[in-house]
Amino acid sequence: MAAALLADLTAGCGRGGGDSPSPGVFRLALETSPNKLDPARVVDVAEGEICAHIYQGLVGFSPDGALVPAAARSWLIEDGGRRFVFTLDSRMRFSDGTALSPADVVRSFERVLAPDSRSSRQWVLDRIAGAGEFTAGTAPSIFGLSTPDDSTVVIELEAPFAPFLSMLALPAAMVVGTGAGEDGIPVGSGPWVLDDWRRGDYLSLVPNRFHPRASTTLTEVRYRIIPEAFTRVAEFESGALDVLVVPAAEIRRFLDDDSMRERIQSRSELRVYYIGLNNTRPPFDDPRVRQALNHAINVDRIISVLAGGEAVRATGSIPPTLPGYAERAPYRYDRGAARALLAEAGYPDGLSMEIWLRESPQGNRVLEAVQGYLAEVGVKVTLVRREWSAFKEAVSAGKVDAFLLDWFGDYPDAENFLYPLFHSDNVGGGGNRAFFRDADVDRMIERASATIDDAERSRLYARIDSTVYAQAPWIYLYFPRTFHAVSSQVSGYRQPTLYLGNDFTRVRKTN
Repeated sequence: MAAALLADLTAGCGRGGGDSPSPGVFRLALETSPNKLDPARVVDVAEGEICAHIYQGLVGFSPDGALVPAAARSWLIEDGGRRFVFTLDSRMRFSDGTALSPADVVRSFERVLAPDSRSSRQWVLDRIAGAGEFTAGTAPSIFGLSTPDDSTVVIELEAPFAPFLSMLALPAAMVVGTGAGEDGIPVGSGPWVLDDWRRGDYLSLVPNRFHPRASTTLTEVRYRIIPEAFTRVAEFESGALDVLVVPAAEIRRFLDDDSMRERIQSRSELRVYYIGLNNTRPPFDDPRVRQALNHAINVDRIISVLAGGEAVRATGSIPPTLPGYAERAPYRYDRGAARALLAEAGYPDGLSMEIWLRESPQGNRVLEAVQGYLAEVGVKVTLVRREWSAFKEAVSAGKVDAFLLDWFGDYPDAENFLYPLFHSDNVGGGGNRAFFRDADVDRMIERASATIDDAERSRLYARIDSTVYAQAPWIYLYFPRTFHAVSSQVSGYRQPTLYLGNDFTRVRKTN
């Protein structure tokens, strides 16, 4: 079912990271171009990745996905998870040299939560006591934020929320200065500074000389915008890129190349691939139809052929590396069971449906395979390809039968794979694009999020995942494993678990 994208490039895979005219320049590629680099308005992975270099929150993520100090050097959690006390790192400076103060933290949070902020990420901070009144314009300040001295920030929540500390590492919770830098974006205090930005072409970061961990080994980090997988591979193999996120169609070729194998890093991603089904749109409002579609598809074969065997079949939405993941029996590949369920639901002769996708080689291959499997049980599938903005608008408005998407975790907590994707608060553009609604699931998610005991919260997450999986709001596909090929000239690079977890301060390049 899958053919290699670059069959004519089987020689020379080991050439990645050839001679560079600028040994201090670390060169990477982004598939999509950032549109905004204001952390209050960041909405996608590319924007978030860049913002995590320029700005920092009270806490951050390491490449391993662990929470680490950032603007704050330490913190305490009190009052059963309702109160957080942060002590700032006195060494922290914005890139214009001014000191980072508790007042900057409060002002940055107010900037996101202000009635006129137009930020779609107010949900990151809206659990702070008084945030709702401040956003509504009925209170002049957020009473859950206080600065008792010149090194302390206190945050009080309306109610305990277990993932809150992790959420403080997200772009919306990053601290900005009062000045403006390149392209009018706010001044940050992260280890890098935006030096040059040619939209749609490249952007350049240089070390923030005021940061205590500023790189002393790199002079620049340069991201080029390269949408085509073929071009990214060719640029790496010619030595024009230092790191390549290996496309799925190329994984096996890279792993089988003796000269490249030792330079490949891999991680299980906090990411799930799925085909969302519009649970409010007949016939997909019938769980028997949704279950039938899951039975009709040989997901294991798709993983073997189209993901190089390097993925874990999804039997829920929680990735295997997170507490709350539990193994459960998958929807077995059974065409007879699929036909029987369709007949029971009133479709003995099958049905017709559309599956929407944003144009991508991997998405095309996956859905062409799905299309073939569903045809075998009488389901005629029409694939509808649209560019991202039109795709997102139609899917979020509930105007499509089904759609292929992936969900990246913003923070390493199973709540991030349940509340946005299945709580009724988030139907549509909030993340629940399957328009799944279940009052019991809503209550269970809310209970789990407020449970501070880790073991009990993990048990609740697993129960929620099983409950949702049984209703089949999606066609569940897989959790991918990502492979990064690294130039032989590079040392100190660590592939991140989260897109917000890159740390280039220890990267070194040699000629």
